[in-house]
Amino acid sequence: MVNAIRYTSSGGRISIRITDSSHDESRFASVSITDTGVGIAEEQLPFLFDRFYRVEESRSRHTGGMGLGLAIAKEFVEAHRGFISVQSDVGRGTQFTVYLPCA
Repeated sequence: MVNAIRYTSSGGRISIRITDSSHDESRFASVSITDTGVGIAEEQLPFLFDRFYRVEESRSRHTGGMGLGLAIAKEFVEAHRGFISVQSDVGRGTQFTVYLPCA
Protein backbone atom coordinates (compact mmCIF):
# COMPACT_ATOMS: atom_id res chain seq x y z
CA MET A 1 0.00 0.00 0.00
CA VAL A 2 2.86 2.39 0.77
CA ASN A 3 4.26 2.00 -2.76
CA ALA A 4 0.82 2.63 -4.26
CA ILE A 5 0.64 5.89 -2.33
CA ARG A 6 4.24 6.81 -3.13
CA TYR A 7 3.90 6.30 -6.90
CA THR A 8 0.38 7.59 -7.53
CA SER A 9 0.25 11.31 -8.17
CA SER A 10 -2.33 13.67 -6.77
CA GLY A 11 -5.64 13.04 -8.50
CA GLY A 12 -4.79 9.38 -9.12
CA ARG A 13 -6.70 6.42 -7.69
CA ILE A 14 -5.82 3.62 -5.31
CA SER A 15 -8.35 0.89 -4.66
CA ILE A 16 -8.49 -2.19 -2.48
CA ARG A 17 -10.71 -5.09 -3.45
CA ILE A 18 -11.38 -8.26 -1.46
CA THR A 19 -13.02 -11.20 -3.23
CA ASP A 20 -13.14 -14.96 -3.25
CA SER A 21 -11.65 -16.77 -6.22
CA SER A 22 -10.65 -20.18 -7.51
CA HIS A 23 -7.26 -21.32 -8.71
CA ASP A 24 -6.27 -24.90 -9.56
CA GLU A 25 -9.53 -26.19 -8.05
CA SER A 26 -8.82 -24.48 -4.70
CA ARG A 27 -10.69 -21.57 -3.15
CA PHE A 28 -8.83 -18.43 -2.15
CA ALA A 29 -9.61 -15.11 -0.55
CA SER A 30 -7.92 -12.49 -2.70
CA VAL A 31 -6.92 -8.97 -1.77
CA SER A 32 -5.97 -6.64 -4.63
CA ILE A 33 -4.39 -3.22 -4.39
CA THR A 34 -4.62 -1.31 -7.65
CA ASP A 35 -3.21 2.13 -8.41
CA THR A 36 -3.07 4.52 -11.33
CA GLY A 37 0.57 5.34 -10.62
CA VAL A 38 3.65 5.31 -12.83
CA GLY A 39 3.65 1.54 -13.37
CA ILE A 40 6.56 -0.87 -13.60
CA ALA A 41 8.33 -1.93 -16.78
CA GLU A 42 7.62 -5.52 -17.85
CA GLU A 43 11.29 -6.48 -17.72
CA GLN A 44 11.40 -5.48 -14.03
CA LEU A 45 8.43 -7.64 -12.93
CA PRO A 46 10.28 -10.99 -12.55
CA PHE A 47 12.64 -9.42 -10.00
CA LEU A 48 10.22 -7.45 -7.81
CA PHE A 49 10.05 -10.10 -5.10
CA ASP A 50 13.84 -10.57 -4.89
CA ARG A 51 15.52 -9.32 -1.72
CA PHE A 52 17.20 -5.93 -2.06
CA TYR A 53 15.80 -5.38 -5.57
CA ARG A 54 14.63 -1.85 -6.28
CA VAL A 55 13.11 -0.77 -9.57
CA GLU A 56 14.76 2.63 -9.26
CA GLU A 57 18.36 1.92 -8.33
CA SER A 58 19.02 5.63 -7.83
CA ARG A 59 16.72 5.74 -4.79
CA SER A 60 18.53 5.76 -1.50
CA ARG A 61 17.27 3.84 1.50
CA HIS A 62 16.35 7.21 3.04
CA THR A 63 13.76 7.82 0.32
CA GLY A 64 12.87 4.38 -0.91
CA GLY A 65 13.62 1.58 1.50
CA MET A 66 15.92 -1.39 1.22
CA GLY A 67 14.04 -3.47 -1.31
CA LEU A 68 12.86 -5.98 1.30
CA GLY A 69 9.14 -5.21 1.59
CA LEU A 70 7.88 -7.27 -1.35
CA ALA A 71 10.27 -10.15 -0.59
CA ILE A 72 8.97 -10.30 2.99
CA ALA A 73 5.37 -10.03 1.82
CA LYS A 74 5.87 -12.94 -0.59
CA GLU A 75 7.46 -15.13 2.10
CA PHE A 76 4.67 -14.32 4.54
CA VAL A 77 1.96 -15.16 1.98
CA GLU A 78 3.70 -18.39 0.94
CA ALA A 79 4.08 -19.41 4.60
CA HIS A 80 0.28 -19.35 4.70
CA ARG A 81 0.08 -21.54 1.55
CA GLY A 82 -0.89 -18.60 -0.65
CA PHE A 83 0.68 -16.71 -3.49
CA ILE A 84 1.07 -13.14 -4.71
CA SER A 85 0.90 -11.76 -8.24
CA VAL A 86 1.60 -8.44 -9.95
CA GLN A 87 0.39 -6.84 -13.15
CA SER A 88 1.62 -3.48 -14.34
CA ASP A 89 1.67 -1.14 -17.31
CA VAL A 90 4.08 1.78 -17.46
CA GLY A 91 2.12 5.02 -17.28
CA ARG A 92 -1.13 3.26 -16.35
CA GLY A 93 -0.56 1.70 -12.94
CA THR A 94 0.00 -1.50 -11.02
CA GLN A 95 -2.03 -4.20 -9.34
CA PHE A 96 -0.76 -6.55 -6.64
CA THR A 97 -3.01 -9.42 -5.59
CA VAL A 98 -2.51 -11.68 -2.58
CA TYR A 99 -4.29 -15.05 -2.59
CA LEU A 100 -4.79 -16.86 0.71
CA PRO A 101 -6.45 -20.28 0.87
CA CYS A 102 -9.95 -20.53 2.33
CA ALA A 103 -10.58 -23.17 4.97
